[in-house]
Amino acid sequence: MVLVVFPLIFVSLSYLEDVAETYESGPTGIITFISNLPRHVVDVAAQAGYAGIFALMLLEAAALPIPSEIILPFAGFMVSQKTLEFWPVVIFSTLAALLGSFIDYYVGWRLGPQLLANQSKIPFVDMAHLRRIGVWFDHYGPVAVALLRLVPAARVLISFPAGIYRMSKSRFALYTLAGCLPWNIVLVYVGWRLGSSWEEVVAAFRYINLVVYILLILFVVWVGWKLSAKRKKRTR
Repeated sequence: MVLVVFPLIFVSLSYLEDVAETYESGPTGIITFISNLPRHVVDVAAQAGYAGIFALMLLEAAALPIPSEIILPFAGFMVSQKTLEFWPVVIFSTLAALLGSFIDYYVGWRLGPQLLANQSKIPFVDMAHLRRIGVWFDHYGPVAVALLRLVPAARVLISFPAGIYRMSKSRFALYTLAGCLPWNIVLVYVGWRLGSSWEEVVAAFRYINLVVYILLILFVVWVGWKLSAKRKKRTR
Protein backbone atom coordinates (compact mmCIF):
# COMPACT_ATOMS: atom_id res chain seq x y z
CA MET A 1 0.00 0.00 0.00
CA VAL A 2 1.91 2.98 -1.32
CA LEU A 3 0.09 5.56 0.79
CA VAL A 4 1.27 3.77 3.94
CA VAL A 5 4.58 2.18 2.96
CA PHE A 6 6.18 5.26 1.36
CA PRO A 7 5.68 7.57 4.37
CA LEU A 8 6.88 4.79 6.68
CA ILE A 9 10.08 4.31 4.67
CA PHE A 10 10.64 8.05 4.39
CA VAL A 11 10.27 8.84 8.08
CA SER A 12 12.38 5.81 8.98
CA LEU A 13 15.23 7.08 6.79
CA SER A 14 14.81 10.57 8.18
CA TYR A 15 14.95 9.30 11.74
CA LEU A 16 18.04 7.22 10.94
CA GLU A 17 19.60 10.42 9.70
CA ASP A 18 18.85 12.16 13.01
CA VAL A 19 20.15 9.21 15.05
CA ALA A 20 23.27 8.94 12.92
CA GLU A 21 24.22 12.54 13.72
CA THR A 22 25.12 11.34 17.22
CA TYR A 23 27.82 9.00 15.88
CA GLU A 24 31.38 10.27 16.31
CA SER A 25 33.25 7.29 14.90
CA GLY A 26 32.85 3.74 13.76
CA PRO A 27 29.51 3.59 11.88
CA THR A 28 29.49 1.41 8.81
CA GLY A 29 27.40 0.87 5.69
CA ILE A 30 24.27 2.95 5.38
CA ILE A 31 24.84 4.50 8.81
CA THR A 32 28.16 5.85 7.53
CA PHE A 33 26.45 7.48 4.58
CA ILE A 34 23.61 8.89 6.65
CA SER A 35 25.86 10.06 9.48
CA ASN A 36 28.05 11.93 7.00
CA LEU A 37 25.07 13.55 5.29
CA PRO A 38 24.84 16.61 7.58
CA ARG A 39 28.54 17.32 7.03
CA HIS A 40 28.10 16.98 3.26
CA VAL A 41 25.10 19.33 3.40
CA VAL A 42 27.15 21.94 5.25
CA ASP A 43 30.09 21.50 2.85
CA VAL A 44 27.89 22.00 -0.22
CA ALA A 45 26.22 25.08 1.25
CA ALA A 46 29.55 26.55 2.34
CA GLN A 47 31.33 25.96 -0.98
CA ALA A 48 28.53 26.64 -3.47
CA GLY A 49 26.71 29.44 -1.65
CA TYR A 50 23.33 30.34 -3.09
CA ALA A 51 23.57 27.66 -5.78
CA GLY A 52 24.33 25.00 -3.18
CA ILE A 53 21.44 26.08 -0.96
CA PHE A 54 19.12 26.09 -3.96
CA ALA A 55 20.21 22.58 -5.02
CA LEU A 56 19.93 21.17 -1.50
CA MET A 57 16.49 22.67 -0.89
CA LEU A 58 15.34 21.38 -4.28
CA LEU A 59 16.35 17.84 -3.31
CA GLU A 60 14.76 18.19 0.12
CA ALA A 61 11.47 19.35 -1.38
CA ALA A 62 11.58 16.40 -3.81
CA ALA A 63 11.36 14.07 -0.77
CA LEU A 64 15.02 13.13 -0.44
CA PRO A 65 16.22 12.93 3.18
CA ILE A 66 18.22 16.15 3.08
CA PRO A 67 16.98 18.23 6.03
CA SER A 68 16.16 21.89 5.67
CA GLU A 69 16.62 21.95 9.47
CA ILE A 70 20.36 21.86 8.73
CA ILE A 71 20.49 23.73 5.41
CA LEU A 72 18.64 26.87 6.48
CA PRO A 73 20.15 27.49 9.95
CA PHE A 74 23.62 27.04 8.45
CA ALA A 75 22.65 29.47 5.69
CA GLY A 76 21.60 31.86 8.45
CA PHE A 77 25.02 31.41 10.06
CA MET A 78 26.61 32.32 6.71
CA VAL A 79 24.44 35.43 6.68
CA SER A 80 25.80 36.33 10.13
CA GLN A 81 29.31 35.96 8.69
CA LYS A 82 28.31 38.27 5.81
CA THR A 83 29.12 35.52 3.31
CA LEU A 84 25.51 35.55 2.12
CA GLU A 85 22.60 37.96 2.43
CA PHE A 86 19.35 37.20 4.23
CA TRP A 87 16.69 37.83 1.60
CA PRO A 88 18.51 36.21 -1.33
CA VAL A 89 18.87 33.07 0.83
CA VAL A 90 15.13 33.13 1.58
CA ILE A 91 14.23 33.70 -2.07
CA PHE A 92 16.49 30.98 -3.46
CA SER A 93 15.47 28.45 -0.82
CA THR A 94 11.76 29.18 -1.34
CA LEU A 95 11.98 28.92 -5.13
CA ALA A 96 13.82 25.62 -4.75
CA ALA A 97 11.18 24.34 -2.34
CA LEU A 98 8.46 25.27 -4.83
CA LEU A 99 10.18 23.58 -7.78
CA GLY A 100 11.04 20.47 -5.76
CA SER A 101 7.46 20.22 -4.55
CA PHE A 102 6.24 20.28 -8.14
CA ILE A 103 8.45 17.26 -8.91
CA ASP A 104 6.53 15.19 -6.36
CA TYR A 105 3.28 16.81 -7.44
CA TYR A 106 3.81 15.60 -11.02
CA VAL A 107 4.77 12.12 -9.79
CA GLY A 108 1.43 12.01 -8.00
CA TRP A 109 -0.30 13.46 -11.06
CA ARG A 110 1.06 10.70 -13.29
CA LEU A 111 0.36 7.88 -10.82
CA GLY A 112 -3.02 9.22 -9.75
CA PRO A 113 -5.27 7.84 -12.54
CA GLN A 114 -3.86 4.32 -12.25
CA LEU A 115 -4.04 4.38 -8.46
CA LEU A 116 -7.57 5.72 -8.30
CA ALA A 117 -8.76 3.31 -10.99
CA ASN A 118 -6.98 0.42 -9.22
CA GLN A 119 -5.06 -0.32 -12.43
CA SER A 120 -1.83 -0.46 -10.44
CA LYS A 121 -3.08 -3.61 -8.62
CA ILE A 122 -1.62 -2.45 -5.32
CA PRO A 123 -2.54 -4.89 -2.55
CA PHE A 124 -4.86 -3.74 0.26
CA VAL A 125 -5.84 -0.50 -1.49
CA ASP A 126 -9.43 0.35 -0.55
CA MET A 127 -10.85 2.30 -3.47
CA ALA A 128 -13.81 3.61 -1.49
CA HIS A 129 -11.40 4.92 1.10
CA LEU A 130 -9.31 6.61 -1.59
CA ARG A 131 -12.43 8.28 -2.93
CA ARG A 132 -13.32 9.54 0.54
CA ILE A 133 -9.81 10.96 0.85
CA GLY A 134 -10.41 12.68 -2.48
CA VAL A 135 -13.58 14.33 -1.15
CA TRP A 136 -11.69 15.42 1.98
CA PHE A 137 -8.83 16.73 -0.15
CA ASP A 138 -11.23 18.77 -2.29
CA HIS A 139 -12.38 20.58 0.85
CA TYR A 140 -9.24 20.76 2.99
CA GLY A 141 -6.37 20.06 0.59
CA PRO A 142 -5.17 23.67 0.26
CA VAL A 143 -5.07 24.13 4.04
CA ALA A 144 -3.25 20.79 4.43
CA VAL A 145 -0.68 21.78 1.80
CA ALA A 146 0.06 25.03 3.62
CA LEU A 147 0.02 23.80 7.22
CA LEU A 148 1.91 20.55 6.67
CA ARG A 149 4.78 22.56 5.17
CA LEU A 150 5.44 23.57 8.77
CA VAL A 151 5.66 19.95 9.98
CA PRO A 152 8.96 18.03 9.65
CA ALA A 153 8.75 14.92 7.42
CA ALA A 154 5.10 15.51 6.51
CA ARG A 155 6.05 18.77 4.78
CA VAL A 156 7.54 16.98 1.78
CA LEU A 157 4.91 14.23 1.55
CA ILE A 158 1.85 16.39 1.00
CA SER A 159 2.85 17.10 -2.62
CA PHE A 160 2.03 13.53 -3.69
CA PRO A 161 -1.68 13.53 -2.75
CA ALA A 162 -1.97 17.06 -4.16
CA GLY A 163 -0.92 15.63 -7.53
CA ILE A 164 -2.91 12.41 -7.17
CA TYR A 165 -6.14 14.32 -6.51
CA ARG A 166 -5.46 16.92 -9.19
CA MET A 167 -5.27 20.07 -7.11
CA SER A 168 -4.96 22.97 -9.51
CA LYS A 169 -1.37 23.97 -10.16
CA SER A 170 -1.97 27.60 -9.24
CA ARG A 171 -3.54 26.71 -5.88
CA PHE A 172 -0.82 24.18 -5.16
CA ALA A 173 1.87 26.78 -5.87
CA LEU A 174 0.12 29.45 -3.78
CA TYR A 175 -0.40 27.27 -0.71
CA THR A 176 3.05 25.71 -1.01
CA LEU A 177 4.54 29.19 -0.92
CA ALA A 178 2.27 30.10 2.01
CA GLY A 179 3.74 27.22 4.00
CA CYS A 180 7.35 27.21 2.80
CA LEU A 181 8.05 30.93 3.05
CA PRO A 182 7.53 31.34 6.83
CA TRP A 183 9.38 28.05 7.49
CA ASN A 184 12.38 29.28 5.50
CA ILE A 185 12.34 32.77 6.98
CA VAL A 186 12.20 31.49 10.57
CA LEU A 187 14.99 28.92 10.18
CA VAL A 188 17.31 31.30 8.34
CA TYR A 189 16.59 34.05 10.88
CA VAL A 190 17.25 31.75 13.86
CA GLY A 191 20.53 30.59 12.32
CA TRP A 192 21.47 34.20 11.69
CA ARG A 193 20.71 35.26 15.27
CA LEU A 194 22.49 32.27 16.79
CA GLY A 195 25.57 32.74 14.62
CA SER A 196 28.23 30.19 15.45
CA SER A 197 25.73 28.40 17.74
CA TRP A 198 23.44 27.61 14.79
CA GLU A 199 23.76 23.87 15.47
CA GLU A 200 21.55 24.33 18.53
CA VAL A 201 18.66 24.45 16.06
CA VAL A 202 19.62 21.04 14.70
CA ALA A 203 19.84 19.63 18.23
CA ALA A 204 16.37 20.97 19.06
CA PHE A 205 14.88 19.49 15.91
CA ARG A 206 16.14 16.02 16.84
CA TYR A 207 13.56 15.95 19.62
CA ILE A 208 10.87 17.65 17.55
CA ASN A 209 11.43 15.26 14.66
CA LEU A 210 11.36 12.25 16.96
CA VAL A 211 7.89 13.19 18.18
CA VAL A 212 6.68 13.91 14.65
CA TYR A 213 8.09 10.66 13.27
CA ILE A 214 6.47 8.60 16.03
CA LEU A 215 3.10 10.28 15.47
CA LEU A 216 3.33 9.87 11.69
CA ILE A 217 4.36 6.22 11.91
CA LEU A 218 1.50 5.54 14.35
CA PHE A 219 -0.87 7.30 11.97
CA VAL A 220 0.15 5.29 8.90
CA VAL A 221 0.04 2.06 10.91
CA TRP A 222 -3.47 2.97 12.07
CA VAL A 223 -4.53 3.73 8.48
CA GLY A 224 -3.09 0.41 7.34
CA TRP A 225 -4.90 -1.43 10.13
CA LYS A 226 -8.22 0.25 9.28
CA LEU A 227 -7.88 -0.58 5.59
CA SER A 228 -6.95 -4.18 6.35
CA ALA A 229 -9.87 -4.56 8.79
CA LYS A 230 -12.34 -3.20 6.23
CA ARG A 231 -10.99 -5.50 3.55
CA LYS A 232 -11.32 -8.55 5.82
CA LYS A 233 -14.88 -7.57 6.77
CA ARG A 234 -15.79 -7.22 3.10
CA THR A 235 -14.43 -10.66 2.20
CA ARG A 236 -16.38 -12.46 4.94
